[in-house]
Amino acid sequence: MNLNQLPWLNKIYNNINYVNLPHGIIINGSLGLGKSILAKEIAYKLIGNSNERHRNLIETNNHPDLLILDKEKILLQHITFRKNKWDDEIGDNNVNDFLSLTSSISDNKVALILNAHTMNNECQNALLKSLEEPSSNSYIIMTTNRKNALLDTIYSRCQVYNIPSLNSIQTDTWLNKNGIFEVNANDFPSFASPLAIYSDIQNDKHLIYKNFLEIVLKYLSNKKNAPETLKSLSDLDVDLIMKVNFFVEFLKITLKSKLLSEDLSGNYASLNDANFSNLKISNLILELNELRFDYFKVPQINETHVLNYFLSELKNSIKIL
Repeated sequence: MNLNQLPWLNKIYNNINYVNLPHGIIINGSLGLGKSILAKEIAYKLIGNSNERHRNLIETNNHPDLLILDKEKILLQHITFRKNKWDDEIGDNNVNDFLSLTSSISDNKVALILNAHTMNNECQNALLKSLEEPSSNSYIIMTTNRKNALLDTIYSRCQVYNIPSLNSIQTDTWLNKNGIFEVNANDFPSFASPLAIYSDIQNDKHLIYKNFLEIVLKYLSNKKNAPETLKSLSDLDVDLIMKVNFFVEFLKITLKSKLLSEDLSGNYASLNDANFSNLKISNLILELNELRFDYFKVPQINETHVLNYFLSELKNSIKIL
């Protein structure tokens, strides 16, 4: 995918003022909106991708003035020097040392930090050195999946570009333009973004949320017991945080329908006659949100224990007649 295929990004890119661009840039938005695509295009522009020599080096990931950190978790050794710390992709290179050197063949040096929200406070404080006293013609571009995931001192030194989520109509229109007509946005959670939906379809994962709903509803209607339900949820091909997101989506839709006295349809229809406590559902949503926050601090949370607990709480909160 390129910017021309992603109109919501192309608009942001075309409005960037490169003459007065700050040294720090943060691109924030949900998964599947193309943040990394936008970040890379900005980086390539700063490096000089209109020049064929630069473009060839960029495409082969060999440009000496471009450092890309694309890690599941950004560690301190990636930001500042740590003795005897070696990375298979960048060696002992790190952001601060990289930006402190003069550029080799380009007018600018750019450090691109994807998944910046995975940096802990120690990493972020180390990065502040390059943001507070930036070398001339050096830039740091970061992408984050979670709003306010970084320190206030980092935000204060950066230009933030927030990528807005698309509504279901916009998403369906985009899917149709890309030749997808057999599914639509309503087959996915409301937080699913266009590229996430497109990727799920390409990887045959577009039925996972429907399967999740079926599992939970069978459990609530006593068609599946707790061990069977736990196994079925564990077998879903998504990580724990996505399963937590599914639970939050399910509960929010259910609660909203009751508070607004709106009937549910499709997979949710069996909940129209359900009895539940608004307070218990609200508290359960809060607990799930707290777990999402803690997950990024303590990723070794035991999935089985978590799912077992929330299944029990769910059964105590919703009664399908």
